Amino acid sequence: MYYRGILRAIGNFKINIVIKILIVSDFLVWSSYNLLAPVFAIFITDKIQDAGIETVGIAAALYFFSKSVAEIPVGIYIDKKKGEKDDLYTAIIGTIFCAVGYFLYIFVSQIWQLYALQIFIGITNALAFPGWYSIFTRHVDENKSGFEWSLYDVLMGLGIAGSAALGGFLAEKFGFNLLFELVAIFTFIGAILLFLIRKKVYRS
Repeated sequence: MYYRGILRAIGNFKINIVIKILIVSDFLVWSSYNLLAPVFAIFITDKIQDAGIETVGIAAALYFFSKSVAEIPVGIYIDKKKGEKDDLYTAIIGTIFCAVGYFLYIFVSQIWQLYALQIFIGITNALAFPGWYSIFTRHVDENKSGFEWSLYDVLMGLGIAGSAALGGFLAEKFGFNLLFELVAIFTFIGAILLFLIRKKVYRS
């Protein structure tokens, strides 16, 4: 009910359809991710053999390092291509592979598997982010850029707040595997939504 109300609110705003779909897609991706984020450290220390607090820190560092190393080359690549098709498809491909990465957490039992998956997800996000931001920046409505970026930020915050509270409850009641499945499913749906704007992005 909470999320349905937010999605309905997005639909009611007088902004162009590309921006609406980008916001809804990211809303699903970030809300689902934050089902997991508050309890991810607990998953690592409780479910992975020989993992400790230092494992949590290294896992986070590997994600951000791999994302940082890969993201600028992706941005340079899409800037060299005319049009927005490459921006869109790198965003879609990156988000789909990210969903696959979240699902694979179900099978992680060793520290090296965790580290490898963190690097993989960092790279998938490096693929997804530049294209999404590039399209959003080009399609903001004239004289509404401040409002539309603010709307995006506020709605992400509301989605993250709701899912963070829900994630702990779900992990306690149903276990971590359900969380990974939900994150993977909603991230995949977020990727599929991006196909809806393929005819509205600039070809050249």
